[in-house]
Amino acid sequence: MFLDMAKNGWDTNSPMKWGFFFCDKEKDKLYGVFAELEESGYTLEDIYQVEDNDGYWKLNATKIDTLTAEKLHKRNLAFNELADYCDVEIYDGWDVERIK
Repeated sequence: MFLDMAKNGWDTNSPMKWGFFFCDKEKDKLYGVFAELEESGYTLEDIYQVEDNDGYWKLNATKIDTLTAEKLHKRNLAFNELADYCDVEIYDGWDVERIK
């Protein structure tokens, strides 16, 4: 994934806007996840109800950061643990945007 980004002109050694997602049927649990993330400098982008998905809510938290593939992998593992700790049904992955 990082190689593809570099091939497409992304400077993967520079800060980018990383988004991370958590889902649960109980919206309030997602605020608990964000309380943990906020301490580490994350921004709450949105908590919204996912359409056509049995009433699930999704948290989108972002952070400007420079990540390597290894750091991203470690963060994904940590966020799976955070979802368990906060009794949230799932850590639902990430996305990334270039900073303009």
